[in-house]
Amino acid sequence: MLESFAPIHTPGSEILILGTGPSVISLQKGEYYGFVRNAFWPIIADVYGCSIDSYEQKVEGALSCNLALWNVLFRFEREGSLDSNYRSVIPNALTPFIEEHPRLHKVLFNGKQAAHFYDRLVAYRPASIEFVTLASTSPAYTLPYEEKLRRWKSALLE
Repeated sequence: MLESFAPIHTPGSEILILGTGPSVISLQKGEYYGFVRNAFWPIIADVYGCSIDSYEQKVEGALSCNLALWNVLFRFEREGSLDSNYRSVIPNALTPFIEEHPRLHKVLFNGKQAAHFYDRLVAYRPASIEFVTLASTSPAYTLPYEEKLRRWKSALLE
């Protein structure tokens, strides 16, 4: 089974962004959203004006904007990187994570499959937290970048 990364967060994180599980390239690089064509980091840079020249800058920028990053899945079997190829899945401990971050007011799902796995495997939705499913930043989801950016910016800044 493949294994996800530890979360990126601070005690003051206000928005949790959940993907399904890291892509093959992300796992090889040991980085969230490591595939160069994934729009996640460019969207964060465009919304918050942070530098994304190195992975350290990406992480620092996310943390400085009070974002937390994690995946719904802790361990999983999947052929390739497509969300449609998951076979066996085990979720991360998201309920305690959410409870340990009292400033969280929003959870953003990076794509429908992340929301699907969350609802099926975790299903913890406190009334004080808004849950929003967004267009996947993966290049496999062919929505134009400008539209992905518009939707993500709206969800991040509202």
